[in-house]
Amino acid sequence: MTLFFPRLRVFLVILVVSQVSGLCSAQALIPARDPGRSVLLTGFAVAHPTQVIDIDDIALGFPRELARRLEQGQQFSVRSTPELLSFDWQLTPPTPKMLAQVAETYKTRYVISGDVRNAGIRIQPLVFGLWEKKIRALDVEIYVYDAQAGTLVERLKFTGNATGDVMVGKDYSFDSEAFRFTPFGKAIDDLIEQSAQEISTRLIVRP
Repeated sequence: MTLFFPRLRVFLVILVVSQVSGLCSAQALIPARDPGRSVLLTGFAVAHPTQVIDIDDIALGFPRELARRLEQGQQFSVRSTPELLSFDWQLTPPTPKMLAQVAETYKTRYVISGDVRNAGIRIQPLVFGLWEKKIRALDVEIYVYDAQAGTLVERLKFTGNATGDVMVGKDYSFDSEAFRFTPFGKAIDDLIEQSAQEISTRLIVRP
């Protein structure tokens, strides 16, 4: 795995769970409500960092915007942290012990992590090869854990694509108007909205 260190824009950072709550850097988006409706969004892993070098930090931007949309529904107490849910550089399934530590440290029930699996571009020849069409895929997996129970409760897969001029541009802030105006930025925005609605629908009915 290629690692991007802090000065070069970190794609993956480690969630080192401290038992000293004062060291935690989670940001509360709304005041705490029912503890059973508390959600923590972590940073997302990126399977192929070179595929997203034209995007302004999708590893943090995607979960940050997902958190904002979950907040808008006013059904959950939402917090976010830039760290990855892992003790190492790999996005491996967390142990029940680790989830229990996260639940205690961040005072949350649900922990959401994710993985941007694919954002690659393929070329489709048209009219006997005289023209070509660029198609860019977007595949994201999102994992929802009940941290207090130490279990995975939802594993969700979302896919989308864009065609045409599919490069975004690092100068466009993630989820800005200019970002969403690009075909692939719009595809990302649609996928975030879809995932927020699906997560809300599934969690709201849980006891």
